[in-house]
Formats: sequence, structure tokens, C-alpha cells
Amino acid sequence: MMGRSLMTGIYAGVTVGTIAYSLARKTQRGKRKLKARAGRVLKNMSSFMDELSDMIR
Repeated sequence: MMGRSLMTGIYAGVTVGTIAYSLARKTQRGKRKLKARAGRVLKNMSSFMDELSDMIR
């Protein structure tokens, strides 16, 4: 009886830990993707501004 409840508690703890870990990793990946996208947007905007300034000259 005690062994069964102990195993249930262990499985529940492992499940909650796995879910928490995956959620934490997901938010970190999302932040990295956001930073990468922002960098790409800045590069594209700078090249657009350069081309625009060349056209105005």
C-alpha cells in the first residue's frame, strides 16, 4: 500500500517537473526567436534606408 502511493507520488513529481522544464525551455526559445527576428528586421530596415537614400541622391 505504501509502495503504491510512493510510486504515484514519484510519477506525479516527475510529470510536473517535466512539464515545468518544457515550459521554461519554450519561453527561452521564444525569446531567442524574438531577438533573431528583431535583428533581421533591423538589418532589412537599414538596407532599405540605404537604398532609399541612394535613390534620393
